[in-house]
Amino acid sequence: MKKICKLSAAACAVLLAVAALCGCSRNRVVEISADPSIRDYTPVVREILEKHPRGHVTLKFHPGTFDFYPEEAFGKYLSVSNNDNGMKTVIFNLESMKNVSVEGAASDFVFHGAVIPFAVTGCRNVRISGISIDYDAPFTLEGTVVATDPAARTFTLRIDPANRYNILDERFTFLGYDWEARLGENIVFDPRTLRPYYNTAEYQHWPLHQFTASEVEKGLVTFGNVWSKELPPVGSVWVDKGVHPGDTYCSAIVLTDSRDIQVDSVRIYHSGAMSLIAQYCRDITVRNYSTARREGSSRMVTASADATHFVDCTGDILIEDCRFESMLDDAVNIHGTYMQMKRILSDREFAASFGHRQQKGNRFADKGDVIRIIEKATMRPVGTGRVRSIDRVNENWYIFSTDFPVGTLDDPERYAVENISRGASAVIRNCTVRYNRARSLLLSTPGDVLVENCNFASMMAGIVVCGDANYWYESGGCGDIIIRNNRFKDLGIGGNSPQAVLQIDPMIGSDGRSDDFFYHRNISFENNIVETFDSQIIYALSVADLSIRNNVFIDSGTWPALFGDLSAIDVQYCGDVILEGNDFSRWKKDATFSIHDCVNVDTGDCGLEIVDRPNPYFYGN
Repeated sequence: MKKICKLSAAACAVLLAVAALCGCSRNRVVEISADPSIRDYTPVVREILEKHPRGHVTLKFHPGTFDFYPEEAFGKYLSVSNNDNGMKTVIFNLESMKNVSVEGAASDFVFHGAVIPFAVTGCRNVRISGISIDYDAPFTLEGTVVATDPAARTFTLRIDPANRYNILDERFTFLGYDWEARLGENIVFDPRTLRPYYNTAEYQHWPLHQFTASEVEKGLVTFGNVWSKELPPVGSVWVDKGVHPGDTYCSAIVLTDSRDIQVDSVRIYHSGAMSLIAQYCRDITVRNYSTARREGSSRMVTASADATHFVDCTGDILIEDCRFESMLDDAVNIHGTYMQMKRILSDREFAASFGHRQQKGNRFADKGDVIRIIEKATMRPVGTGRVRSIDRVNENWYIFSTDFPVGTLDDPERYAVENISRGASAVIRNCTVRYNRARSLLLSTPGDVLVENCNFASMMAGIVVCGDANYWYESGGCGDIIIRNNRFKDLGIGGNSPQAVLQIDPMIGSDGRSDDFFYHRNISFENNIVETFDSQIIYALSVADLSIRNNVFIDSGTWPALFGDLSAIDVQYCGDVILEGNDFSRWKKDATFSIHDCVNVDTGDCGLEIVDRPNPYFYGN
């Protein structure tokens, strides 16, 4: 039975609702065609969603290009962890809905202005599939270096045609439909490899030292007052993402307090912050997802921040068959949150705030959750307690009532608090990470994690297992991580600091480390192929059980080592460490294995000289 939707005149031209089955629930299917007479599809989408406030609807987009503008979009305040909070303009606003699907068929979504394409809040069973997301103007500036003048400390850029810009009183800004940004954080890419330049730290300009700018001709701009060790190479691509804070405002997909979410066959050609951020969600599948550049695009960068990011999630995260390319940050980051204890109010009450400004407004915990109090300097647990109540006074001042006797603690600012009722498990398989700044995967979750059959070639470390109650305030200690059958190729090219292929670096200061407490539990690195140029492969601090088995390590010789004085494997303050069946025959001659204050290390017949020479760089974590 067919029924024409009674929407706006413009919407009726392209909408046809058909009663249909979607999974196990009866969904109304609304078909949306690409109509050149419709300039803005924002009111079309808003009207459909408003007519289905409880969900049970499928928005089925036909092939073609669909433009979305901000004027008639939904406005809401969003607290988005690890991004910039604020009043946001949202195109697809899904709130307190069930059984909603946004389906495309080679459907190209183009967003105009500083908008959030998708905000999913308090929903269940949501699927986004078969679409691409792009913006009319990128939130990053790009340009090809066509000339340099070392004596004058200037360089000249051919600005990418996708960028719009202004120069006023020698001050350069780049802009979009309804926003404008000044220059800030930068990086230099190599157009031949599509990666950041080897030792790109040499070209890093101090963002507080503002450039001067003068236009040679339209699209050709000379920048002066350059504050970097070296001028960018002629032919390189200069990328600037603006001033931090303030440059992580427009994530493409924001998932909050929702469950049973699928993101399938979605291409992110650009986003003004993270491509996908999930917070306080349960059971998420990301499959056939891509942040690769659009074919034929002149732009070097896609997402200006992480490709995917998961904060305080639970259940299972599946990331499969994905291409994470050309981001300015990590491919995957899974972690919890620490709050700083600020004041003891009574024997069972305390006040806490967030340690990092981009965590403000985080839900953190609910009544009945179990929290753990740790000593910040050592990361050691002090005790646990169940939350009796939470009073969220404002975005950065929470009052907790708990059954733990906090009145027995001394200076409250020595302690941090984490929610151990949360923590997702994850499977990451058959994925590629390359061409991006920063790391491949960050895994700080107590759930079981499997990483297999992936290819990693990021600018910094390959896989990081951290935990930090002193800067980013991202918890927590890992449970069981298996990393197997992956290939790592020439990581750690940035030059700012040493970056290991496997980097287990909880931020415990040198005075707080010991071999009778281990922040992380079980990590297995097995049957991987590592081909890289720098000296350090594995760095491990404070792991109870670390197994390194049946891996092949190859010296690629692609570039000179940036930190050639480091040991190939460096373990510090660990419990049981096992090396078995690894092939170092094609690794660097005279390589060493550094062991410092570990309980039991079985080196087997590894062929490396055993030393006690720990990596000094990481002591500053």
